[in-house]
Amino acid sequence: PRSSSWSMTIAEVHEPTGGAWGGTYVDDEVKKMIEGIVGEEATKRLTMYDWLQLMQIRIENAKKGLNNKSEKVILQLSNTFVDSVKGSGGDMETLCKSTAGVSYRKKNARLIVDAAVFAKCFGRPLDSIASHINDLLRRKANIQCVLV
Repeated sequence: PRSSSWSMTIAEVHEPTGGAWGGTYVDDEVKKMIEGIVGEEATKRLTMYDWLQLMQIRIENAKKGLNNKSEKVILQLSNTFVDSVKGSGGDMETLCKSTAGVSYRKKNARLIVDAAVFAKCFGRPLDSIASHINDLLRRKANIQCVLV
């Protein structure tokens, strides 16, 4: 073992905090984006299972796969989701054509969203994180490193 005369320590200068900047907040923004595409009436017709399937499987994978090189985010929609849109008087192709950066592939029920449009769902949460850290730094002196 190496010995060192320099000791690195971590001190808690502020209690852990929570706020509107986690994955759930991003999910809320994604839900708003989807409601903006297909309409609130269509999303109200979905069961809890349909939302969970969409959010926990499809959206989580899309969030994890999004990076600076991504051009499109492809979300596989369930038949129930597409039926909910039809049942509320909408048509996926028409609704997606009227939304910038969004298209729909009917053959395999895929919602295709430009990565830049999908990335906007991260904007408010990231701004909240930056604001929170700036606030902490203003209140606490001599902070050399912040662990998030």
